[in-house]
Amino acid sequence: MDSLSITKLRALMQAANISSYRDLAEQAGVSRWQVQQLRSGNIEKMRVMPLRQIAQALDVDLPTLWQTFSGGDSQTARANSEDSDPSEVATAITSTAITSTSIKSDALQTLETWLIQWPTIAKRAQEKGDALSAAKILPFVRPVEQLMREWGVEPIAAVDEQVPYNPQYQQLTEGAAAPGDLVRVTHTGSRCEGKLLHRAKVKPING
Repeated sequence: MDSLSITKLRALMQAANISSYRDLAEQAGVSRWQVQQLRSGNIEKMRVMPLRQIAQALDVDLPTLWQTFSGGDSQTARANSEDSDPSEVATAITSTAITSTSIKSDALQTLETWLIQWPTIAKRAQEKGDALSAAKILPFVRPVEQLMREWGVEPIAAVDEQVPYNPQYQQLTEGAAAPGDLVRVTHTGSRCEGKLLHRAKVKPING
């Protein structure tokens, strides 16, 4: 851990009446790993969204949080020097946010097939009683699932869940259904921070 970052974080926590790192993570709605990154002096490696949430929990704005913990020779760090203009800090933060969003968007496009297929594959493997294979495979994808949660990616509906048909969020793979009719989810859809990535695939429920 970085002792200077720890000291700075503790001071901000004390001012915000937050007694522990666990409480900070809970109030910010981020993982404890994100708080640990900040304690370790790794703010420049963190994504903007959890930084914004931590800043809000600490009752400071994002540029102030960045100024407090950043260092090194990056564009943002240079903008955060003592004689820098606050607008330069905001510009650097915005630039970082745009870069982070672009990287996330590219990665999500690459992972689109996995996002669509994996929940169904995992559920079917468990249903078929192939517990050994499932036990071997599932741990390897936990880091990806954790990353998706940190990026704000959430499923629209669970595999095999019966839901009212909504063509905005669901795609029929066969048959026909009117809005509001019950359908069964065959492949879950995904949203990222409220934005639709891809619709869930569904089938009508006969009878």
